[in-house]
Amino acid sequence: MKRLVLAAVTTAVLAGFSPARAETVAIVDDPLHGICSGCTSVVIGGNAVTQLGPNGLSSFGFASSPPNATGDLQLKFLIPNSYTLSQVQAFDAQVNVVSGTGVVSDIHLYSPTAWTAGFLETDYLGNTLAPGAPKNPLDAWIGATNTLQPGATGYYLLTAEVGTFTLGGPNDSLALAATFGLEPLFYAQGGLIVGNLFTADGVISTAQSGALFNGNPSGGPFCAQPPCTPGPTIVPGPIAGAGALPLLGAFAWFVARRRRQDERPEWTNL
Repeated sequence: MKRLVLAAVTTAVLAGFSPARAETVAIVDDPLHGICSGCTSVVIGGNAVTQLGPNGLSSFGFASSPPNATGDLQLKFLIPNSYTLSQVQAFDAQVNVVSGTGVVSDIHLYSPTAWTAGFLETDYLGNTLAPGAPKNPLDAWIGATNTLQPGATGYYLLTAEVGTFTLGGPNDSLALAATFGLEPLFYAQGGLIVGNLFTADGVISTAQSGALFNGNPSGGPFCAQPPCTPGPTIVPGPIAGAGALPLLGAFAWFVARRRRQDERPEWTNL
């Protein structure tokens, strides 16, 4: 994993002075950044986020800055706790992550207890972070979520382990990145998608402004009221014999009509 090392060294050049000691200011591992089809960087509810475009759920991914960070990539889905646990569990059961190469990964609910305080990475997940990786406090995103879900006080967390990747940089095209989509395209309005990269130096988390924010209408189990995208409606198939009664009725009418015609008296010419 590439690191950015900042150093300041002062050396005395005058006679009688000793060289000053070298000081390493910081070792910074830059975090992950969400990228997607039609994404835009915006500020919503006082939070800087990356907003998903209309087709963002079908093609999104994560890049590292600087590029070429390598590790096991985990996708994390933050669903506002204004939705019920039953809705979240239905999402868990119905939706998978599909990579750009067709690999399917399951989504799993991390805990039935929502994250409602502190830092996501260290307090809720207990991760050991790589140097400089953000801890992601709750107030980094809850302001944006509350613009669409005023009753949310935190998030349910679901995760998907999608494999080992060497990530491209934020300026690379989406076509060159490790891309993913949800199948089916169901997600919660006001929810976020972030990533973690597990490396030998610790977990690289997502920049707060690099979190993918879903402002699009809810879908599937989260579709309780418009505007939303409901799941597929199951249309009942034809019932065996359902068309027989109308046909029999028509046939009986035809027979009765012919019988009446045959029984009419013959008229004679006067």
